[in-house]
Amino acid sequence: MSLVSDRPVVGEPRPWHFPSFQRQTVAGGRVLTAHLPGRPLAVTALVADAGASAEPIGREGIAELVARALSEGTTSRDAHGFAVAGERLGATWRASTDWDSLRCGFEVPVGELGAATELLAEAVRSAAFADATLARVRDERIDEVGIDRSQPATRAAEAFAAEVFADLSRYHRSDGGDVASLSAITNDDVRDYRSARLTPSASTLVVVGDLDTVDVEALGRTVFDGWADNAAEPAAPDVQPRGGGRRTVVVDRPGSVQSMLMVGHDGPPRKVEDYVAMSTMALVLGGMFSSRLNLKIREEKGYAYGAFGGFDTRKHGGVFVARAAVQSEVTLPALADLVAEIERMQDGGVERDELEQARAYRAGVFPISFAGVMAVASGLGDLVIHDFPDDHFDQLRQRVLDVRKDELDSSAATHLRPEDLVTVVVGDASGFAKDLESAGLGPVSIVPDES
Repeated sequence: MSLVSDRPVVGEPRPWHFPSFQRQTVAGGRVLTAHLPGRPLAVTALVADAGASAEPIGREGIAELVARALSEGTTSRDAHGFAVAGERLGATWRASTDWDSLRCGFEVPVGELGAATELLAEAVRSAAFADATLARVRDERIDEVGIDRSQPATRAAEAFAAEVFADLSRYHRSDGGDVASLSAITNDDVRDYRSARLTPSASTLVVVGDLDTVDVEALGRTVFDGWADNAAEPAAPDVQPRGGGRRTVVVDRPGSVQSMLMVGHDGPPRKVEDYVAMSTMALVLGGMFSSRLNLKIREEKGYAYGAFGGFDTRKHGGVFVARAAVQSEVTLPALADLVAEIERMQDGGVERDELEQARAYRAGVFPISFAGVMAVASGLGDLVIHDFPDDHFDQLRQRVLDVRKDELDSSAATHLRPEDLVTVVVGDASGFAKDLESAGLGPVSIVPDES
């Protein structure tokens, strides 16, 4: 065995391009296809403008209920029959929602792509949405949310969103809703949302795989031909931040040996002009193992297993958050370090070696990020939802390679706002609350944990 005496040097990024794809209209519906030769699996999926941001006020979480109910039986077969039909094809069903979309479909052997698309069309066009099914799905989701709230990270995120955004802002509540909003949803509410948002004009069929012998137009007709369109364009969501400068919320959990920390403020939407500079700067701050937050909180101080920070950018807005879970006794010094690193980045920007590390890392993961058919389909879905141009991913990677230090510095100065930081601590307030008022984090509110 021989040892290498010198660390290998990072090479120049290799050329890379997002897989080529085609857009077409079939039976009045939009279809995106990417031909990936030699892949044994394919994806057929529907991407709909039916995410959480389109939900009615007071009915937050309804999009998630729609997604879950799609595979719970159709007018032609019950839930068991739907599951068996998919299993006979060797297909895996997935349905999910986020702030900006509802996505559902199958990963399936390419030879069964036609049959899987027929089953997908059956789900989105004729899901039964029976009363008993919708009641069960809703009750299961309410139970799930209740369990999730027992986790400090979930409780911190909930308190953070409620404090950062105004009461009527859609971002005031989580994208999956809460117990109160879910409990208010009726079966007719779910059916009405499906009818209004899961429609051909609000949807795009995405097909990815080895399509050499696939009749793509036939797949499009399967989904869109004869599908009635009752789309009702939703109003732009209210995403108004609360404002008000620095402030702190403590969710008191007596006896907790750890404190969950979240520090941040509202942020820009995904289409912000300097997205590449902003997101690369965020990698330096808290998005890599070698980030400033992780090196300070984990490596230097030993306060936590990891510390992270970055921007969550959505179609209509977003947030900036830095977070860590630390031992209770170091709550205040860990908070001080989180805030200090945000202030240092906002004031001084990045170092050149930090930029090089972030740039190499980010450019290097692009080929890995889109290595599978599901990942390519997800990327195409992002193009649809955010109305990106066809060369978006190629241009994005090139801009990452070309981004300059002064652009990152300007982005830090613009998008990091230490004066507006909202701090949330979930932990045992008796160990640190008396000293929080003098920590420079603004007025302190202490609320009981109601999870």
